[in-house]
Amino acid sequence: MDACISLGYHSQWITNMLDIKFIREHTEEVRQNIINRKASADVDGILELDEKRKNLQIEVDGLRQQLNAGSKQKPTPEEIQRLRSLSTGISSKESELKEVQQNLNEKLSWVPNMLSADVPVGKGEDDNVEVKAWTKDGYLSEDKLGKKDTSKAYMPKFDFAAKDHLDLGKTLDIIDVEQSAKVSGTRFAYIKNEGFLLEYALFELLKNKLIEEGFSPMIVPLLVKGKALFGSSHFPEEVDQVYKVDSKNVEEGEELYLVGSSEPSLFSYFMDKTILEKDLPKKVFAFTPCFRSEVGSWGKDVRGIKRVHQFDKLEMDTVTSEEKSEEMQQYLLGINEWLLQQLQIPYHVILMCSGDSGYAAAHKKYDVEAWLPSQQTFMEVMSDTNATDFQARRLNIKYQTTEGVKKYAHTVNDTGVAMGRMIIAILDNYQQADGSVKVPEVLCKYVGKDILKPEK
Repeated sequence: MDACISLGYHSQWITNMLDIKFIREHTEEVRQNIINRKASADVDGILELDEKRKNLQIEVDGLRQQLNAGSKQKPTPEEIQRLRSLSTGISSKESELKEVQQNLNEKLSWVPNMLSADVPVGKGEDDNVEVKAWTKDGYLSEDKLGKKDTSKAYMPKFDFAAKDHLDLGKTLDIIDVEQSAKVSGTRFAYIKNEGFLLEYALFELLKNKLIEEGFSPMIVPLLVKGKALFGSSHFPEEVDQVYKVDSKNVEEGEELYLVGSSEPSLFSYFMDKTILEKDLPKKVFAFTPCFRSEVGSWGKDVRGIKRVHQFDKLEMDTVTSEEKSEEMQQYLLGINEWLLQQLQIPYHVILMCSGDSGYAAAHKKYDVEAWLPSQQTFMEVMSDTNATDFQARRLNIKYQTTEGVKKYAHTVNDTGVAMGRMIIAILDNYQQADGSVKVPEVLCKYVGKDILKPEK
């Protein structure tokens, strides 16, 4: 399987993006949003094609009215010839209309979601804003927060020469990247022994919490059609991050792609469905392997298991009403914080600025970053994104209000826990001067021991 480097548009995928009516009525806000997000979208081209589409539709409708009116009369030879000419004209105009609509949809597919009014305008990660920071002593006060990582001055430090996660992983015999390089190449790893147990301990801890909170667990497809990735807004802009399967080995020659998250599979479960409002929110989660090409980051974070081509993740996603999506985002963020506080790992929560808000669906995005004392820096371990109705429009997910009105649902997605990165955070924070690593108390019953000691 090779990383897919280009994507031919499939018109059957491309429906219901950012509402064209909204773009017409709020053109300047849309333009500014695209600029703020550092996105690439052709608003002028969209408006020109939209106008052309409307005019062509008027022409087609007018010709059809003439054809229908003529068909109701007993035609003369001359009238038959005129009707045939009308029919040919309609076919030609409809073909032109179809092409214009497809070109319009392609351009619309690059228009990102509108950002929330409280998202800070900024160029990149230096303009992200800390909204919370937590240590084992509790939350830091607001005067100790700022942009990016102001709070790191108040985070814990070691009084010994700390090791990074890969050195610890080697001496503890739980991470092996040398053998995986022989087997698969760079950016793969064997996670073994107590490393394996740590991962499944994390899974058990969060899985039990989510079941208690009323989430539905799912085992989901890891290979999905392009429509699922377009629908969840990973296509078109992230196409180079996705591995594509050789279609000759797939039934009916279907193009399938390996998921970089279970999010496309989870949300696509609700594709083309209408949910009763009384049954919202729908709360689901899945624990899956995930795959990313990491194009654009080659040469970055190459040491260890921080940024790899294959990793495991527990994703928790919700489908809700338009009035509840912001509340649901805070709810999922609360579960993120619960997990880190259970593990007693210091962290901060950052509100992503406009230029660092991630993929096109994001209306508002938080990253939760764990503290790494050995590096004196933060590392992202979770992301929490409110996509409003952006994904639901693409996937045709609706809900019916108690009054019988059908609306597009809102979706909120959250990285419940990226396993490899959380293992990094545990090793880093719980290491001891002798090279051993304590097991977080909450995980001891799953791991079966309270300390990991170096191999002798």
